[in-house]
Amino acid sequence: MTVRRNLLSGGVLHERLPLVMYIADLDGKIVFLTPQAEQMFGYPRERWLGNAEFLPALLHEDDRERVLAEVAGARERDESFRSEYRIRARDGRVVWVLDEAVLIRDEAGRPLHRQGYFLDVTERAEAAAALRASEESFRTLVSNIPGVIYRVAADAERTMKFVSENIESIVGYPASDFLDGKRTFASVVHPDDRELVRDAISAALALAEPYVIEYRVVAADGSVGWVYEKGQGVWGADSHLQWLDGAIFDVTTRKLAEEARDRAEQELRHQAELNRHQALHDALTGLPNRSLFTDRIEQAVRAAQREGSHVAVLMMDLDRFKEINDTLGHHSGDLLLKELAKRVQAALRASDSVARLGGDEFGVLLPRYANRTALLKVVDRIRSSIEKPFVLDELPLSVEGSVGIALYPDHGEDVDLLLRRADVAMYVAKQWNSGYAFYDAEEHDFDPARLTLVGELRRALNDHELVLYYQPKAELRTGQVLSVEALIRWLHPERGLVPPDEFIPIAQQTGLIKPLTLYVLDEALRQGREWARRGWELSVAVNVSMRNLIDLEFPDDVSRLLAKWDADPSQLELEITESTIVADPFRSKLVLDRLSALGVRLSIDDFGTGYTSLAYLKQLPVDGIKIDRGFVMNMVEDEDDDAIVRSTIDLGRNLGLEVVAEGVENDEIMSRLKALGCDFAQGYHLSRPIPADQLSAWFETLPAAGITPPPSGTQELRAVASAGRRAARRAAGAPRRAPGRSHRAPGR
Repeated sequence: MTVRRNLLSGGVLHERLPLVMYIADLDGKIVFLTPQAEQMFGYPRERWLGNAEFLPALLHEDDRERVLAEVAGARERDESFRSEYRIRARDGRVVWVLDEAVLIRDEAGRPLHRQGYFLDVTERAEAAAALRASEESFRTLVSNIPGVIYRVAADAERTMKFVSENIESIVGYPASDFLDGKRTFASVVHPDDRELVRDAISAALALAEPYVIEYRVVAADGSVGWVYEKGQGVWGADSHLQWLDGAIFDVTTRKLAEEARDRAEQELRHQAELNRHQALHDALTGLPNRSLFTDRIEQAVRAAQREGSHVAVLMMDLDRFKEINDTLGHHSGDLLLKELAKRVQAALRASDSVARLGGDEFGVLLPRYANRTALLKVVDRIRSSIEKPFVLDELPLSVEGSVGIALYPDHGEDVDLLLRRADVAMYVAKQWNSGYAFYDAEEHDFDPARLTLVGELRRALNDHELVLYYQPKAELRTGQVLSVEALIRWLHPERGLVPPDEFIPIAQQTGLIKPLTLYVLDEALRQGREWARRGWELSVAVNVSMRNLIDLEFPDDVSRLLAKWDADPSQLELEITESTIVADPFRSKLVLDRLSALGVRLSIDDFGTGYTSLAYLKQLPVDGIKIDRGFVMNMVEDEDDDAIVRSTIDLGRNLGLEVVAEGVENDEIMSRLKALGCDFAQGYHLSRPIPADQLSAWFETLPAAGITPPPSGTQELRAVASAGRRAARRAAGAPRRAPGRSHRAPGR
């Protein structure tokens, strides 16, 4: 009967505790009950005492069967009892209680009765399911009353007036240590939690409300545990605080489980974030991968659709990267890729993105670029960052990249199409060795039937199936034919005459454009020599592509062919387009200067359709310009075209350049050009392109048309005039313009 004596020794302490204490006989009848029962459940104590059926009747219908079974089991096994369940209060409220009781035995070990308590845990059950689920964290109490019951004086020292013996099971110190003043309970509170406990109790007392706290305690053996404390202040009749009554429960197991759960959840979140990052980023460089890059393009396109802005998608591939891997090993290749990723990122704006798409292929997204000039500046920065030597194992390595560019909305309006077209442009840049290339529909021609022409075209070069047709040019002032343009045709043994538009793009894409151009030059110079033997001084014009113009060996090839046929360089004219010149201004200028130094005549074809600045045009060693047929053919009917032609003729005259108009279809156009001061005319009105053996027959028809065959001695005069014009333009000088690209080749 120690418990009852302790309770009675506390005076009315049991009446102040925030729980209901009871004693029940072995048949389940309650023989002792503290007054808090009526406050907690609304029923007077008399209804409980001696009535074994009263409590079962109050049990919640969903809990009754379980609880009665637990009670019966505890009685049958002579064990203590502990359970949480719901009781319906008198006013209809549902009260969650923690019911804990221990079996009291006499000195002989025979069961006497059960002593326990009802603790209102409704707030905890509804507000924190975890606490309810972890009820096993409450340590099995080894004293008569589970938990620690205490009363503390309201003095400054918080003198302990009463504490149950079970305090020792929680902190390792006996209750007597706290009652005789040997130690205060605050001394076992964890130093980091003392302020929290003090402030929480003070705040609750200031509002005259109960306090509920969870905090750590340090046991006698140095171990740290967690406790759940619930208490309240007791005020006297004079409204002065007299003491604090409360209960403390060990919740260490639950808190450790919660901490372990929190750590596990944090690790799971970290791992999930890591998995997400790995799923969207390249493991080697840390850059976005193709999946994330595709998503960013889609977002940029959507934004551009709303804003009416532009988006550029770049695909970049390293040239000869496989050689580095094969020579130095994959480790060195990986180091190079990681360094390259850093360099490209540094060359971009914060709003831009770079991704590694696999191997040595990278993608760049440029949203909201201002114009092509601004875009090309970014491309230049990227290429410059790559071209700086990489130092791997103290070995400097030079690397170049090829960049393909596709623009929204110009080249496509969905992600897949933009990526495919940037990829096409990249391979064009790689094949042409141009550094970069914008997508062009003419390059995206992968019809299998046409691709079979690649092998046949190689054979055609060897078997001389390719022939030249010639279209004459007449000097408008004199009516004399002074030059012809060589245009290539393919006499296919099965297909017949294959137009150049079908095989020249393939030659450009496969690297056959160089042998094809040299084939045309060789045949044209041979034919020129033949005409010279017959007394016709005709210069021959040959179209060259951008691939030729950036080939530093091309001037040597031309010089070799001139020497082979003992040809006067002034009798060879090379036609280049505007966009060909500005594709790589630095290399183009070097090649053009060397060709000009040979004495070869140079002219700009399709003038007016490209991006050549006048300042840059003055700097080039060109001898003439050819007005694009699109302006000439309709100049009689279209005032705008007439104005463009007239302005171009005036520009050529002011710059000292010969002006050729192509696309002359009738006598009216020819007369108009002559009136405007144009130098030469070319077109179907004079003649369609014809084989060389038909040219002599054509000359027989010239007098009737007012045109005369080529006289002797005129080519020397043209060569002298060209040299003078070049010298004058070199003296003027001009800055270079940003690059573009061309597709012109030796036949149309």
